[in-house]
Amino acid sequence: MKKEKEISLIARAMYAAVMDNPLKAEEIFSNLKKTLVKKKEIIPAIIKKFINIYSREQKAKLTLAKEIDESQKNYIEKKIKAILGEDKEIEYSLNTELLAGFRLKTKDVLIKASLKDILTGLKNKIYGHN
Repeated sequence: MKKEKEISLIARAMYAAVMDNPLKAEEIFSNLKKTLVKKKEIIPAIIKKFINIYSREQKAKLTLAKEIDESQKNYIEKKIKAILGEDKEIEYSLNTELLAGFRLKTKDVLIKASLKDILTGLKNKIYGHN
């Protein structure tokens, strides 16, 4: 098995184990170290890959049409976390081409709730474009 694939598989397995048993994360990493005693040079790469997987899985990207104040951000964050889970880290960005509204993207979900998306959908229905 190629080293990169092995690293990726081990990191994904560790991610699944840690997510299933978050209180045993330290024990899981300790077991990794013991298991890979003969391949200890790949442990840093496994941990780096684990962190990348964790970051990607726990992130929600919210693209807004305009700047919002801190109280609005807190309100939106509270609503998103109620739906997607408290562990989601929300990354904000701005895209004035959206005209109004937002887009929310996670690993599994894409919500297009912008005026641009609505108008594009309407145009496609009227002119029969897909």
